[in-house]
Amino acid sequence: MVIQMNRFILSIVGLIIISGCYGLVRLDEGVDFHNDIEPLNLKSPTFQWKKNTKDPIQDMIIVNDSLVLVWTHRGSVMIMNMNNGEKQGTSWTPSMGHITYLTISNDGNLFFYISMKNDLVGAYDIRSGKHLWKNRVDHLIKNKPIILSDSEVVFGTRMGLELYDAYNGELIKEKNSRFGLIKIISSTDGRILVATDDGHLNCYDHHLKKLWTQDLKLDLHLREYVEHDRIFVGPGNDTLWVLDMKTGIIIHGLDFVNGFDFRVRDNDLFLLYRDGRLIRRDINGQTSWTSDFKLGLPIESFFHANTNLFIPFAKGVAISVETEKGMEIWRSDTLRRLTGFWRSGTGFLMQDIEFQMQYYK
Repeated sequence: MVIQMNRFILSIVGLIIISGCYGLVRLDEGVDFHNDIEPLNLKSPTFQWKKNTKDPIQDMIIVNDSLVLVWTHRGSVMIMNMNNGEKQGTSWTPSMGHITYLTISNDGNLFFYISMKNDLVGAYDIRSGKHLWKNRVDHLIKNKPIILSDSEVVFGTRMGLELYDAYNGELIKEKNSRFGLIKIISSTDGRILVATDDGHLNCYDHHLKKLWTQDLKLDLHLREYVEHDRIFVGPGNDTLWVLDMKTGIIIHGLDFVNGFDFRVRDNDLFLLYRDGRLIRRDINGQTSWTSDFKLGLPIESFFHANTNLFIPFAKGVAISVETEKGMEIWRSDTLRRLTGFWRSGTGFLMQDIEFQMQYYK
């Protein structure tokens, strides 16, 4: 009996290894994918729920106004219902676990992932719950995959760009770089922007042909925003650069010493600094207001909601700031040191160092 049981266990383990994953995650066919939802009525949000977790969230992608696609620090991928904070359905974990980044296709049918820990890239059909393919890729950079079209996806490595068939994982083309890549950025017209070790920003077309390059003194801490015809990127040499998308010509260079992140609304910029200051400035450098909330270091992912900005701070609090005068109008309950802050559907989620989650909408 013991021998038969051991054989059964070994057969199950063998099947798991062959399939290369554990469980599955599936988005029902009747669920539409709308990740461009804006929380327009989020002026003074109300507390919804609080939970503790043993597997903290690493990042998430909005599915619609109530669902998000989540991946955790232990490598699980799942659908979470933000109305109650509960997992919806089962979860999927790739073999050896750990996912660094995910990107989901525009139709919500596929997601592509990278695992820097395991040197893997792959694709998953979230509608059928099937792992489509995976490939070993060395020297991956910490960057989400870039979807070029319905059938092509690009991954970045320190050595260059690798273009794959989205459905079968076949390598279509490689583009090596003389200098190491630090970040790749998607645009609205199928172009790819690439930042390199020497501080340059390079632009490639969908065939990986270089179109232009510009020396901006960029580094690993850069932030970016891409419109149809303009690129905002920085800080580089203590400057926020505005470039013409087609030619790469510098249109504006705004002072951004000690800059942390920024948001763009038409020709207005909301500049967030490492000391917690927030400044509204127009594209020509004219300052409308400066605010200092005495909350210290911010964290990533502050966002714009109608006429308000929602800003998280490392010390465990998020605030709402109206954009006309830069006044604080709302403040969240305080958690421990924040490790995550995500816009999710019609609200936002906070997570602290003790793996406590708090949701507002």
